Amino acid sequence: MCNKVTIILSHPNLDNSFINKHLADINRKNDKILVHHLDKIAPNGYFDLETEKRILRESTAVVWQFPVYWYNCPASLRLWQDQVLSPIVYGDDNFLKGKPVAVVFTAGATEEHYRHEGLNRFTAEEMLVPFKMTANACGMVWHRPLGIYGCGPDMGAGALGDAESDYARLIEEL
Repeated sequence: MCNKVTIILSHPNLDNSFINKHLADINRKNDKILVHHLDKIAPNGYFDLETEKRILRESTAVVWQFPVYWYNCPASLRLWQDQVLSPIVYGDDNFLKGKPVAVVFTAGATEEHYRHEGLNRFTAEEMLVPFKMTANACGMVWHRPLGIYGCGPDMGAGALGDAESDYARLIEEL
C-alpha cells in the first residue's frame, strides 16, 4: 500500500523498552504508518532483500528509529543498511532518490549530555552525521532529526505526551 511512512525500528529488546515500544504501539494504530521492526523480522540477522525493496518502494518517507547504543544505532539497523541499502544505492535502480528520511532516536541521558559542555562533549547533530551521510549517499532528502531524551519508566506523563506530539508532528512533516 502506498502513501505510508515506514518506520525502520531497530531495537533488540523492544518488549522491555519504555518509550520505543510506546511509540511503536501508537504508530501501529495509524494506517498511514508501517512499523517495520528489524529485530523481529530478521532475528538471525539476514533480511529478505526483495521484501525490503518492496516495502521501501511503497513508502513515501522513511524514519530510522532506535535507542542510542554507545552513540550509535543498534546492530540490526547497521546490518539492514549493509544488506538492503547497499544493493539499492549501488545497483541499477536507486528508487530511494528524493524520498524524505528522518532519524528518531531515544536516549536515557538528558539533552544536556549532548552538548559540547556536557558529559558526551558532542551534540546529537554531530552524533548523527553518519546517518546524514548515508541519506546523502542514497540521494534521500534529510529531515531534521528528533531526539527524545531522559527516557525510561520514570519518564513523566508530560514528557511522554511531548514525545508523542513531537513524533506525530515529524510524521506529518514528512
